[in-house]
Amino acid sequence: MVTQHAGHARELVVEMNFEDGHVIGGIGGDGTMHELVNGLMQRPKRERMPLTLLPGGTGNSFLRDLGCLDPVEVLKGLRSPERRLIDLFEVQIGDSVHYGFNIVGWALFSYANELAESLRWIGRRRYDVAAFIRLMQNRHFEARLEFDGQVVGGGFAFLAASNTVHTGDNMKLAPRAQLDDGKLDLVYLRNVNRRTMLSLFKGLKEGRHVDSPEVKYYQVSEFTLRTEEELSIVLDGELIEGGSFSVRVLPGSLELLI
Repeated sequence: MVTQHAGHARELVVEMNFEDGHVIGGIGGDGTMHELVNGLMQRPKRERMPLTLLPGGTGNSFLRDLGCLDPVEVLKGLRSPERRLIDLFEVQIGDSVHYGFNIVGWALFSYANELAESLRWIGRRRYDVAAFIRLMQNRHFEARLEFDGQVVGGGFAFLAASNTVHTGDNMKLAPRAQLDDGKLDLVYLRNVNRRTMLSLFKGLKEGRHVDSPEVKYYQVSEFTLRTEEELSIVLDGELIEGGSFSVRVLPGSLELLI
């Protein structure tokens, strides 16, 4: 079944009748996976089926972590698939709840993605263009970050919590991340100058940014960010409503066939 509009895959998963032994399968990238996961988590726990995904999108961070970027090889593997339980995470913003499998980002992450939405005429390179423009503007956003008994307040240039090593265009944002360790890898950067920002982002492809003392890296099971900034949140590459938010890991919540 071909989806007809944004959010359609989520609607199909919520509404369709499934029987024991059924598996939810999709072809796409991180956006498709995000919809499938959110549809699945809206179903009663006893009605949540295993999920599998064939690569077919522009962003395949999740499948890259699993080493499943060749659709032919993935299909071959499904003849006798491995079952694996992986972590999801819950994002609460006011009264609304969303689910993620890949990453939740704020500050530069949000600021650049908001601009990229207005640059769709450029094509896929719009993300690179938007990121460069926002890096040069070098804005910082005020917030209070709470995790593991720590409180960090003030300006943030960049903040993300990742369940996967990769994000975006093959960037190793969280090189120590694992899909099933019950943790999110929290990465953030405080107030730094433009030269430092550019230098750090050059090292993202190889994950070298985490070697800098400017970059803070923690593994957490939950955290809260409180802010009055009017800025969206990026969840698995999708822009969602902004404001203060809380995140907690849901260990082993998704059964995956690979």
